[in-house]
Amino acid sequence: MTRVIALAPNAAEIICTLGAAETLVGVSSFCTWPPELAKIPKIGGLRDPDLEVVMSLKPDLVVLRGKNGPLRGLCRDQHIPIFDDQVETLEDLHATVTELGRLLGRRAQADETNSAIKMALQRVADRAAGRPKPRVLFVVMRSPGAVADVMTTGRKTFLHELIEIAGGVNVVADQDVLYPKVSLEEIVARRPEVIIETRPADTIDDARRGALLDEWRTLSTLPAVRSGRVHFLTESYITIPSARVTKTARTFLSLLHPGLDG
Repeated sequence: MTRVIALAPNAAEIICTLGAAETLVGVSSFCTWPPELAKIPKIGGLRDPDLEVVMSLKPDLVVLRGKNGPLRGLCRDQHIPIFDDQVETLEDLHATVTELGRLLGRRAQADETNSAIKMALQRVADRAAGRPKPRVLFVVMRSPGAVADVMTTGRKTFLHELIEIAGGVNVVADQDVLYPKVSLEEIVARRPEVIIETRPADTIDDARRGALLDEWRTLSTLPAVRSGRVHFLTESYITIPSARVTKTARTFLSLLHPGLDG
């Protein structure tokens, strides 16, 4: 495959990590890292790509994530192969790295990438070993201006796995839903000792951080709130299942076990 379109950020990152950035002829507007993606034509959003632009790029492989009926239909009609990126867990990530390596003629690089990810995550796990495991609530998103409609991460996701690797306990580990919503009553009952909230579209200065903390202080009985262990992460890679899961694991380690940096 020499002309590839990748819609999701994780797929574009993986392709670049494999040393195959030159095969990318189009990416979605959400693909912003690594920097070399800036010069690659944009085909629109994840759910509303411009089909005319897709056709003009003449891809011989389209990497899709999630449902996209019109683009799937176009690929079917034009006999363009599709690779379905279905990464939810770390095992899925390794499988996708392997398969994209095969499709792009980068088998050796895929093996090296998977080995590097596993080794880096093992180092994090080794650092956390033997330490008390704090109870963690990871917040994917919530209602603006209030602690409501809180979406977190269930036990079948790479984020859950990274929390465990970093020496924590996911307070919603009993949830089979990938990204369940939890009520305020559930949050209070589960008593998280650390809250990690991802806010990739936010700019957080001291005033903004204070306002966000005030929203959490409405749940003043939570151990995480009482001890001041509510953290806000603006880095976009935190929720992207690519080779940068190692950075996320190190970030989690530093938050769950202050003084350790992975």
